[in-house]
Amino acid sequence: MKKLIVIALLIPMAFMLLDCGGKKPKAKMNDIPEWYLNPPMAEDAIYEAGDAAKQSMALAKEAADARARDAISRTIEVKVSNMLKNFMQESGLGNDAEALEFTSSVSKQVSNNVLNGARIVKREMKTEGSMYHAYSLAEYNLNSLIQETINEAKKQKALYNEAKANLSFDELEKEIQKLEAVGD
Repeated sequence: MKKLIVIALLIPMAFMLLDCGGKKPKAKMNDIPEWYLNPPMAEDAIYEAGDAAKQSMALAKEAADARARDAISRTIEVKVSNMLKNFMQESGLGNDAEALEFTSSVSKQVSNNVLNGARIVKREMKTEGSMYHAYSLAEYNLNSLIQETINEAKKQKALYNEAKANLSFDELEKEIQKLEAVGD
């Protein structure tokens, strides 16, 4: 009987110990920087925040910075693909009827931009248990975006003009070949 009582006491204690070791500590809401929850807004810049909790301080910083830049890229342009599957089935009659429902939602967002001039303007590092939690705020000056757009337009115009010139030279060559053929 004593063995049964000891086992009955040890099992809940074992579950409590296993439960404590598996959870990561959560940040307290008052520890989260205000600029992370509400990034600044400006007419001439885009601000986005990112965070990461890692055991390595350097990796937490790097991941938070990358996530902030990623958020800026998704603000500028994002391609979204969605899929929603919804399955419903009912079988049986009256009170014996059973219903089954399954819903699955998948979303993929892809962004591919060059962010020349994007920089981290604020960063905070907190500790949560044995983890480092980094918060980063990135800024992307819209003048950089405007300049990149102008440069790309100039590049496209130069390529167009080059192609146009090549066509003109091709036409000129054909005309010269026609003239040479007449003289033969």
